[in-house]
Amino acid sequence: MNHVLTTVHTSNPSTVHVTITPTSASTPTSAVQPSLLHRIELRVALWLLMRSARRQEPELDHAEQHRRRRNSSERARREQDALRAWCAQCMHH
Repeated sequence: MNHVLTTVHTSNPSTVHVTITPTSASTPTSAVQPSLLHRIELRVALWLLMRSARRQEPELDHAEQHRRRRNSSERARREQDALRAWCAQCMHH
């Protein structure tokens, strides 16, 4: 059983509606039990879809860019402070 991905782009660029339907749609779905392979294929397709959606994220506004830069700088500062403290502790032993 293969699946068909139908993507509908909306007016909001951050929203995409996706419909996944089996190609054997003529077969009643209650009579078809998807195999493990089909379920894995579907999960991989969903993972790839989510991954590509994250890459197409709209440009971040200025405030969000500033917030992320500040968080990154603060995290780097904390890591450096922890490393210095660890080195100082090692030198005293």
